[in-house]
Amino acid sequence: MFLVEKATITSHFKSITKKPSLIPKSYQQASRSFDEQVIFHLKTLAPATDSSFISLSWMSKAVAFLSTIHAESLDQISSLRSESECFQVLYMDYSIKLLDLCNLISSAVQQLTERRMLMNLSLRLMNSSGQITSGQIPVPEKLIKAKDALIRSVRHSEETTPEKYQRAKDLIGELISGINSFPIVKVTNGRDLIKRTLHGLGILTVFISSVLVCIVYGQSDLVEYRVPAEFLWSDSVNNVQKQMFNLIKSKSKLLELEDTASRVVPFCDLLDEASVLDGDGGEERRVRFVNGVREFGKVVTKYSNGVDELTNGVNGLFSSVLKTRNGVLDGVRKGVWLV
Repeated sequence: MFLVEKATITSHFKSITKKPSLIPKSYQQASRSFDEQVIFHLKTLAPATDSSFISLSWMSKAVAFLSTIHAESLDQISSLRSESECFQVLYMDYSIKLLDLCNLISSAVQQLTERRMLMNLSLRLMNSSGQITSGQIPVPEKLIKAKDALIRSVRHSEETTPEKYQRAKDLIGELISGINSFPIVKVTNGRDLIKRTLHGLGILTVFISSVLVCIVYGQSDLVEYRVPAEFLWSDSVNNVQKQMFNLIKSKSKLLELEDTASRVVPFCDLLDEASVLDGDGGEERRVRFVNGVREFGKVVTKYSNGVDELTNGVNGLFSSVLKTRNGVLDGVRKGVWLV
């Protein structure tokens, strides 16, 4: 199931809206504080220097990072209600694009979920009656079905709808156009702070969504955006962006996906051996097969947990943005600003 709701006018979330704290009198101090928070959270995204793979774990951290920055951006802006009229239009335009991107990413992640389902089906067939648990071999019919499911998991189309990828790429381009529509100026009032905060949020959204879209859609023609030096975190983001983009351009695959795929062929050989266990070496092959099933199960579990974490992260980001968007819509309808 994909996330599609974007235009609900009323929101049940508004009842839990908390009163925002007052922003510091110094707007420049407030903008610097926000920059420092971005730098702090960016530490979670530093990839291993010797890594040649992109992991589901990193992708989940990237989504969590964007969710955190989104929440902190809105916390800061919510303290400037008297200046909020310039926020509404900017945020509504930004949020509808981010919601669309979440839907498109969820659609592509579904491919990973379907692979997981096929691998789990194979494991269930091999242990449907507790054979592996008791060290026994399933009947030949189940071995054949289990092998078929594994082969289908590897051959499962890695191609996603080109139209969806192009739409995601266009959305990122539109976000960049929106970012560039208002220049970064010295922060001297609430309006300047709101625009600077949304500018920074937009930049970080472009960076994270560009990486995620390319990975889940298997593409390498990235939408690159150089972070302006006016932000204290420009070097940090540019460095992480460069590392990730280099991995993507080198056709790096997902670590967990590559790990499972690389084990399928030798594991299918074990399935073939398992059907002929009589004669010399039969017991040795049986033990090797049972151990192989257990080890493969651990790899599938790791992959499955990674897919779940990423899915939950994207769903959480969607819900967070939708909550804020509905609050703004309610505020517009009532003539007040709620977030």
